[in-house]
Amino acid sequence: MKNTSPDTEGNIFRKKGFFIALYSCLGAVAILALVITVANFGQNGFQADNYEEDAAPVGAEQVQPYLSQVDEEAWFRPRATPEPTTTPVPTPQPSPQPPSVLPTPEPPAPATEPTPTPEPAAEAEPPPPPPPVEAFVPFGEDDQLLWPIYGDIAMPFSMNALIYDPTLDQFRTNDNLRIYAEEGAHVQASAAGRVMAIGRNVVRGNYVKIDHGNGLMAYYGQLADNKLVSQGDIVRAGQLIGTVGTPSIFGTMHGYHVNLRVTRNDEPVNPYELLAAR
Repeated sequence: MKNTSPDTEGNIFRKKGFFIALYSCLGAVAILALVITVANFGQNGFQADNYEEDAAPVGAEQVQPYLSQVDEEAWFRPRATPEPTTTPVPTPQPSPQPPSVLPTPEPPAPATEPTPTPEPAAEAEPPPPPPPVEAFVPFGEDDQLLWPIYGDIAMPFSMNALIYDPTLDQFRTNDNLRIYAEEGAHVQASAAGRVMAIGRNVVRGNYVKIDHGNGLMAYYGQLADNKLVSQGDIVRAGQLIGTVGTPSIFGTMHGYHVNLRVTRNDEPVNPYELLAAR
């Protein structure tokens, strides 16, 4: 058990008395401040003059003349409420309209003349008929062929017996007549007829095929490449149809010559038997 001395207890009481006195003073100060605040609020409407300390004291001789000039009733008149200042709103001005464009007057329509009634067209005359195609007299039974070119026989016609061909270096049959000629010599049609074809092959070289009528057809070969007639032309007997040219590879050993092959109804015919005597 803890012993307490009289001095100790005295110190405790002294400390408690100090705090009690301190709190009592603080309470008194708070109450005094509250009273002063309430008193000021009742007199001035709780509006403190922040500049009271800086204001100079005013004597009675200064207050009395001022109060004599003040209208006491003015303190109790209600203040007039100031009318609000209204800023005038600018009236919007209409935007300027573009000057009206007058429509361009349309030019007066030209006076239309009455359309004349077309007269009925006269019937067109039919075109003249084309000139008749020149015909040729077909080769007859008693007719004879002209020699296409005059010269010696280079290789005779032979379908029944074998003859020697120097170009091929062999014996064979031959369905045409080969006539020696000079390069560039003129070659004529053996009879009247129609040009059926113009061509070239390895046997006859450049050739002209002519239909002489009645199934008689003649091939004029080994010609130069200068076409003097065209397909469809009508030729007369003795007409120039070409010139002698370089022989083909199947006739090189004969030199320059004309290859004359004649058929009747597509069967080979011996031209020598139809050629006129020289």
